[in-house]
Amino acid sequence: MNTAYTTLEIQTLGRFSISADGTSLLTDWPDETVKVFFCSLLSPLDLYFTWDRICRSMWGVPATQTTMHRLEEIAIRPLNTFLIKGLGFNPLIVENKGIRINHERIHVDALEFYSTVLEGIRLLTSADTTAALEKFSRANSLYAGSYLPGIPGKITVNTRNELDSLYQTVVMDGVRQAVVRNARATQHFPTQKQRVA
Repeated sequence: MNTAYTTLEIQTLGRFSISADGTSLLTDWPDETVKVFFCSLLSPLDLYFTWDRICRSMWGVPATQTTMHRLEEIAIRPLNTFLIKGLGFNPLIVENKGIRINHERIHVDALEFYSTVLEGIRLLTSADTTAALEKFSRANSLYAGSYLPGIPGKITVNTRNELDSLYQTVVMDGVRQAVVRNARATQHFPTQKQRVA
């Protein structure tokens, strides 16, 4: 399927799936290494990965000419081929010092979740509790479960732990705090009917 002009939906919270226009894509990965490598690049916590970080996370060693050649052979080249064949385009941007995914036509639920939580925190610290509550409620609805469950890899596991913690400590507490603040605000500012009585 050529999806070059379609927005890809990548679900990473609660399960891993890639689709376009309701059709599942990229279901038959060439091998586990390619899948883990791609999933590492989906982390909303880091939108750019240095080669050194990738090599250290995959093999526990720094980037050298040897490890870069190995990475090119077992992950980058097979992933490029797989993405072009399965999507009709390659969303990877490879640069001298690292790699990233071009999010221009890709929607990743975890990235939306993370951005929504950060915006909710900003609104809460600005005392805009109503808007913060809306953001935290949206984040709560996006959080369908742990990030990329069952997918190994240091970057993915660290992201999973961070997003789980963010959900538990910020979203759930943020919703509770916003509700309490709204309740206090309505007690201090009576409604029109309460003023008349």
